[in-house]
Amino acid sequence: MAIKIKGWHIAVIAIAILLLWYAGYIKFSTQPIQQQPQPSENLVSVNKPLQFAVVDPLAGGGLVSAGVTVYGTDKTLKESLTTATDGYTAQTALPYSSDTSLHVKVSKAGYVTRWFSVVVPKMTPSDAQSLTTNYIPLQTVNLGTYTIKVTDQFGTSYTSGSTKLNFTALTVSTCSVTISIYNTEDNSGYISSYDPLNNINLNVPLLTSTTDSKATVTGAGSSVARGTNTYWISVVSDDGLTRQLVGNEYVKPGVTSVTITFGKGSLAAGETQNFVFTLYDYFDQSYFAANGIGGPYATSLASFTLILAA
Repeated sequence: MAIKIKGWHIAVIAIAILLLWYAGYIKFSTQPIQQQPQPSENLVSVNKPLQFAVVDPLAGGGLVSAGVTVYGTDKTLKESLTTATDGYTAQTALPYSSDTSLHVKVSKAGYVTRWFSVVVPKMTPSDAQSLTTNYIPLQTVNLGTYTIKVTDQFGTSYTSGSTKLNFTALTVSTCSVTISIYNTEDNSGYISSYDPLNNINLNVPLLTSTTDSKATVTGAGSSVARGTNTYWISVVSDDGLTRQLVGNEYVKPGVTSVTITFGKGSLAAGETQNFVFTLYDYFDQSYFAANGIGGPYATSLASFTLILAA
């Protein structure tokens, strides 16, 4: 026969449990569950020579014969090193104490010159006792190879310095243009950094320039006027410039783009106006505005000339 549980049954049971707890026969734990702490070794300060290891995270492996230049935070040169030809490390002659701040530059032909702000690390007691150097890894990548392609909103492709974007032929007064930037080299790219010696950023922008002011421009970035020339600067992301092949899959395709809308403006029939798109490396926008160049070692990576016609 089925037993029917009524409300007063539950009440009696609850009262019984309460009386047993009050009498001390039942105890409930009110302590929170404590997570067992993980054993860890305290780090200690050391004063040892530094061992820099320079590696390429895209291609894998270390870089031999790479320059490693060490500066103090006061910009004084401390040491100029070169990674070993039978390995990829470079060891300082001088010892450096933990928590010392340094500026370190890595350079190698064909690779991205990159700056690092380094704080000399502490070590575990066991490493401090057994190792003669303090290990610091540094990374840079093979500088990509780039090309620029231009298409308009109708899907028409243009040839640099040749075919014209003709507003009358397209029957429009404005036309959007996509400037696509392709990295054609596997496992290469760019990594931005900051140069503390010259106080400049080392970015990659698409620089749009023209010597005329008749056509209108929208979406090309921040503008800078120098003499009769006008420039627009649009910084490109490092990821968009990086082409990484892992197995048979491109985890980073190395393709990015900037879309600009051009207007006919005051261009008269038969008139043309040239716009030049240039991809630069090691470029600082403020330095360019003040000096007319992107930086002491900014160079052109790719260029394309688009001709607008009324």
